[in-house]
Parts: sequence; structure tokens; C-alpha cells
Amino acid sequence: MRQARAKGWAASLQMAAGGFLLMGASAIGIVGFVVGLVLSPMAWIGVGMLAVAGLLFVAGQKLEVPKNSAKPGAVGESGPAPKGAVDAGPKKGKKQASGDPELDDIEAILRRHGIQ
Repeated sequence: MRQARAKGWAASLQMAAGGFLLMGASAIGIVGFVVGLVLSPMAWIGVGMLAVAGLLFVAGQKLEVPKNSAKPGAVGESGPAPKGAVDAGPKKGKKQASGDPELDDIEAILRRHGIQ
């Protein structure tokens, strides 16, 4: 009764609930299961294997190169073109007219701002 007055009725009810929880868990065998799991070497080997799997997964995610990366030496990127290679893309210095004067004006504005 003194503890209920000092800490309040809510705290007393919570402590009583904790006691009943432990007694109920031991009555249905959960405590024995947890103790057997904690003291079992096979369970800890399994936990270790899960930890290694998690570390390998995270390392693979960190080492993965994004497909749209512009890093030099990325997969599929090559150096200068070999002799005799044909460049199918337009040159930067050449201006391509689309035939529509409004689009040409928009392209000129974008080029002036460095957007291509």
C-alpha cells in the first residue's frame, strides 16, 4: 500500500502485470524455450550465419555500381575510339536544324545556358 502511494496506482499495476507475465510465460514453457535457445550452440551458429549473410548483403549493396553512373572506368565504358570507327552521334560544334523555328529558338536558349 505504501508503494502504491509513493509511485502511484499506475506504476503498481504495471509491476503486478510484469509479475503475472513472467509467471504465465514460465507456466506455458516459454522461459524454458528461451533459455534453451540462448544456451544452445547450434542456435548461436545460426545467428552467426545470419550476421555473415547480412554483412555480405550490405557489402554487395555498397560495391554495386549504379547503371547511370558517369564514373570513368565503369563497365561498358571505353577509351578513345579505335581507328576507322564511325561516330553515329552528332558533333558538339554542329547545329542541327529541326525545321521548327520555335524549337530552334528553345534549343538556342538551352545551349546558351549550357543545357544540352
